[in-house]
Amino acid sequence: MSVFFKIINAFRSIRLNTKKGLQGMPLNYVLVSSMYAEQQSAYINSFETGLRKSILKKLLEDYWHIGDKNAAVETLLDLQNRNDDTYINVVYGAWAVKDDYVDFLKSNLPEEEDAFKYYIGIYRKLKNVVPELIELGVIKEFSDLKTIKDSGWNYGRAAFLARCCFEMGYISEVEMQQYLENGYLGLKKYCKTWEEYTISYILGRAIWSGANISGMVQIAEHLLQNEKSPLKRRAYI
Repeated sequence: MSVFFKIINAFRSIRLNTKKGLQGMPLNYVLVSSMYAEQQSAYINSFETGLRKSILKKLLEDYWHIGDKNAAVETLLDLQNRNDDTYINVVYGAWAVKDDYVDFLKSNLPEEEDAFKYYIGIYRKLKNVVPELIELGVIKEFSDLKTIKDSGWNYGRAAFLARCCFEMGYISEVEMQQYLENGYLGLKKYCKTWEEYTISYILGRAIWSGANISGMVQIAEHLLQNEKSPLKRRAYI
């Protein structure tokens, strides 16, 4: 980690719920949301986010268009199911063919024009993002991403939104816990360590926005190295 990040992280603080903090497997389930929670300055160790209802309402409605149970369930399932997209494997496989990637993608992706444009768009974003991830020391080479992909980004957002939707009354506590558990078990299929989780979250965020990778790296380093962070004491997911 660069000196810059070390200096910045010295002024950051992990926000923990000291009254209703979780332990054991329930804590593991919630930690899938930790990257998103840190972005929002929310608790990372409890079902409760510690955010005001007005903030939760704005986040859910303005950014996710969630205002009721139906919208909540639809969004949560969509995020968790995105990791089952088999065509994403084709996109990552195209990396090995380099200059012939267009022909490779045409031969292995859906023929529909919109679908092809979507996946080739992801590939081109990867071409821009991967060199920066290597430069920042997040990964050593592209092969580091082939298994984890952007799973942390998808499951991480779903986990945090499940907590938000519970606090807004859109889903029950039992439903929230089921989403969190499903997300954790799903993430384990792709990532073995919490460090890999943060890398896959950074990757997804970078593909989505194309910017602010350094900010995400800073959050990841803080979660993984801060003495107060539960991730510091948990190497494996």
